Parts: sequence; structure tokens; C-alpha cells
Amino acid sequence: MTAAVSVRELRVTYGGASRPALDGVDLDVPDRGSVALVGESGSGKSTLALAATRLLDGSAAVSAEELSLFEADLLRLPARELRALRRTRVAMVFQDPRASWNPTRTIAAQLLDGLRGEARRERRARLVEVMRRVGIGDPEERLDDYPHHFSGGMLQRAMLAGGLAHGPRLLIADEPTSALDTTVQAELLTLIDELRVEEGLSLLLISHDLGVVGRMAAEVVVLFAGRVVERGPTDEILRSPQHPYTRELIAATPRLHGPRKVPLRVGRGRGPAETGCSYAPRCPLAVEACAQETPPLRTIGAVQVACIRAPVDEAVAG
Repeated sequence: MTAAVSVRELRVTYGGASRPALDGVDLDVPDRGSVALVGESGSGKSTLALAATRLLDGSAAVSAEELSLFEADLLRLPARELRALRRTRVAMVFQDPRASWNPTRTIAAQLLDGLRGEARRERRARLVEVMRRVGIGDPEERLDDYPHHFSGGMLQRAMLAGGLAHGPRLLIADEPTSALDTTVQAELLTLIDELRVEEGLSLLLISHDLGVVGRMAAEVVVLFAGRVVERGPTDEILRSPQHPYTRELIAATPRLHGPRKVPLRVGRGRGPAETGCSYAPRCPLAVEACAQETPPLRTIGAVQVACIRAPVDEAVAG
């Protein structure tokens, strides 16, 4: 099956940083598949999504054995072809809907700029159709409004419409509902899921909300300090996490019933380890061997986990 995104041994280092933001990361997003990136702030989720589409700025040093988008080699693609590929194949929805818009220009002016190859009338008609499809009423009139006339939820719908108007094959959603209230979140997530299925889109979802991940993604990749610590089918990982950090993330998820959420460990006053397992300073199961070398991903059942003490149930019992 053709991969929408294929990444091998990706390493990203920002200028002046003491450690890489991403360190030897692999990622596959199948064509028409759905993959979620999870982890706390600073784990590398957004950096991975931006690096996978070559959208990082010049302050980041990027290297990889493979970095491809629908089999196009992004490491060697000329800049003009790279821009065209992103414009026609990728749609992106970011966290803060208001930060994505120029407040001095109308919605139409901003969205029409991104559409190519047709007369203005045809491009506008296409936008009206897509805006109606994403649930924006009276799109003919609303296109001429300014961003401040839209609620946060409607701005996200407009951003989604602008992306879908290109006929993309990949949707990257970076915390798309975290700035919205609960009711609007549910509506927008349902819309994204329906559009993904109807349009046959691949989805790369970035989220700290495991409830959203369980609903939207077939596979999950857990990142900590720029490394993949666990990956596999979402249902399997949420039901039986094999890495202590994944367990910590799930325990910290708010819930209506059962035990209250458990705050994430603070790391005993230290950040990620520079050698060995980066999670060791925070890990309740850490032993001396954890500080010796970086644990590779190994297969346990349906998942891959980077932990010498996994399965965690056996480690706890021992």
C-alpha cells in the first residue's frame, strides 16, 4: 500500500539546543490511514509533523534516511515542486484558529490566494461549496466577512474548507480543537472524521487528548523527548500500554468515572536523560541498566515499545 508519509531515522536539531528535538524517529502514515502523535509539550509532536512536510524554518537542521510524501522524495525535491506538492496534497489545521488568520483581510481574500489554476469566479464558487459542506451557513455572504466576525469553531471550519478546496490527500491536524469549548470540539471532530472517510484522506493527528486519539486514529505513536517510546494499534495501546510513560499519560487523562487523573511526574528535578533511556529520571521502574544505552523498539504482541522492562505488568510484578 502506498504511504502518505514515510519517515526513517529523522533527526531535527534547533540552533543553540543542547539536545535534538527529534532523535532517530520513524513514522508511517498509510494512504487513507489515521495515525496520532501523542506526548506532553516538548516531546516533538509538532516538530515531527512539520519536518515530515519540510515546513520547518532555517533554524532547524534536518537529516533523515528517508523523508517522503506520497513517494515523492522531499529531501531532493526542488523547492518549487515541493511547494506545489504541499499545496495540492496537504491540508493543515492548527491549534489556535485566530492565530492562523490575518485580521485585516476577508476570509475570501485569504482563501482565494491559495487556490490556483482557475478564474476568480470559479475559485470562489468552489470555496462556497466546500464551506457549505463543512457546516458554515450562508457561505456566499460569510466569505466576505473578516475573521473577527467568526467564532473560533467557525474559523476552524473555514480553515478546513480552505484546505479541502485543493482536493488534498493528507490532512494534518495539530491540536485542532484544544482552543475550543467542549461542545464545539465534539462537532468539529465528528466533521473531520466524516470528511476523512468521505474524501479518502490520510490523517496525521497531533493531540495530548487520548480520548480524541481513541476516537480518531487507528494507530498511535507515543513520543517522549524526541524519541518514539511506543507505537501500535490505538485500541491495544489504550487498553494495555507497555511503556511506563504511556501508562503515565493514560493515568493523567481526566475521566468522569473511576479514579481521578494522576499528575505527570515532575522528573525528580531533572529533565530527560542525556544517555540511556531518556525517560529513566522519571520512571518508577528504572534500574541501573536503563542509564547505559538507548533502548531500541522491540515488538511485544501488536505493539513496539522502547523499554528494557516491558512488558510493564511483569516488571511491576518482579
